[in-house]
Amino acid sequence: MSCSCCGQDKPTVAPRSRRDVALCRNCAGWLVGQLGVISTPILPVADMREAIAFYERAGFGVRIYNDGAGAEPGFAFVDHDGQSVFDLDAFGDLEPSANNAGCYLVVEDADVWHGRLLDAGFTVTPIADQPWGMREFAFDDPSGNHIRVGRGIAEDD
Repeated sequence: MSCSCCGQDKPTVAPRSRRDVALCRNCAGWLVGQLGVISTPILPVADMREAIAFYERAGFGVRIYNDGAGAEPGFAFVDHDGQSVFDLDAFGDLEPSANNAGCYLVVEDADVWHGRLLDAGFTVTPIADQPWGMREFAFDDPSGNHIRVGRGIAEDD
């Protein structure tokens, strides 16, 4: 379907009240940015190569930032289906057991994400409806970052 904004033939989404208007990810992201702040957390990692392998195995895209000096990668951008999710920053002296960093990923279908990560062999918490209105689960990366994944229960169509 063509995007109502840019006209490109890409996957689109329509608002519940205006099924005649469909936006691609880029145009929807631009529109959200007009409403306020968009945030991309930066997660500390002890071993960048280990973190990259972990997140790629989990189904994310990872683009390494290379400063051209030929050193080990110190920064990487993580996305899912082309949408920025979080960034990774190398901290060689990070102690994973003392790391209190993390982020929350709001996704379209938390059950699908849960099943995909389980099928890939990841250790994840059970998925459950929470009293705060989210259906969610969590997992930790090798650097101790706590990643929660969920969806608002009231948001389900």
